[in-house]
Amino acid sequence: MGRPERRTLTAAPKGLKTLMTEADTIEATASVTSLQTELTARLVEHRAERAHTLLASLRSLVPGTELDGPDGAPDAFDNAVLHHAFQQARLAARTRDADRARRAVRLWQNRAALRAEAVQTAVGPVMVLRAADCDAVDDDRLGSRMYLLGTSPEQDAAERARISQTLNEAVDAALAVGGEVLRSSTAVVIWTEAVPLGATCRSYTFDFLPSTVVLNWTDEPLRLGETLVHEATHSWLNESFDAEGVSFSDDGPRFHSPWKNEDRPVFGIVHAALAFANVIHYLSRIQPASDDDSHLAAVLRRRLEVELESLEVGHASALTCFDQVPSEPLRTYLRAAVADARRAG
Repeated sequence: MGRPERRTLTAAPKGLKTLMTEADTIEATASVTSLQTELTARLVEHRAERAHTLLASLRSLVPGTELDGPDGAPDAFDNAVLHHAFQQARLAARTRDADRARRAVRLWQNRAALRAEAVQTAVGPVMVLRAADCDAVDDDRLGSRMYLLGTSPEQDAAERARISQTLNEAVDAALAVGGEVLRSSTAVVIWTEAVPLGATCRSYTFDFLPSTVVLNWTDEPLRLGETLVHEATHSWLNESFDAEGVSFSDDGPRFHSPWKNEDRPVFGIVHAALAFANVIHYLSRIQPASDDDSHLAAVLRRRLEVELESLEVGHASALTCFDQVPSEPLRTYLRAAVADARRAG
């Protein structure tokens, strides 16, 4: 599939073609935003049902416990805390660990206190914790180490202030260029190590821990913003799959992923294509001025170049995999988001 055609006029006056192309781009981006907003509303509605189910399961895993639920659908923060509590309770039941079971219950019961401790941002409260201060879980089936909320540690005031400032600047930068996905899907940030500007920022999410990201921390807000957009997209898409009743077979065909340089199933290609489309959308709008010769400017230019190249390589596979998404609204959004990202090039 080639690039979308753009309306032009024969023998148009100089500058008119550019103006009309920009107008088409703005219109297309607005359409993508509208589709995402509609799907996010459906996702949030589905959270109420999901919360009811999880609380019922939590009560069965920890009998005799009084657990109140949220009024209506939980926001991203409460939703994240509830899923951490549920995973803690599941581990407690599997290992017959009564102390972990009690901590799981307290985690949900004390969510208001956790909210007060969190960094207050434009997308709501966000817990930021070192991985070393969380409960680490190693499970070969996961592929990556899982970290769960446990007892909140004491934080150095200076470090907390630095982290809060960097996080807020990153969130504000993302929102300023349309990174609305952070509003619904960012609530817990667990960082494993700090990395310098220019280093690869490794990060991941789990589909059963929505709005939670494990990442390498960077004190450069624009780089942190990129990682938050990337992982919030994964979290958003996982919840959208659930809300839209979308599932994929592990036995289906595999397609080459330029993002991981390996063959991946439909699920992985769909995730990568949307996540990096949103990253391109973000990066293309924070590009530095042409005369900016700083190290940060060089990193941002290279990041956009790399992701545009990868999306072109993976574009055909992405479209084929989008066809396997049974939800028409979600399928339409995926195609529109990737088309919008390609126009950024």
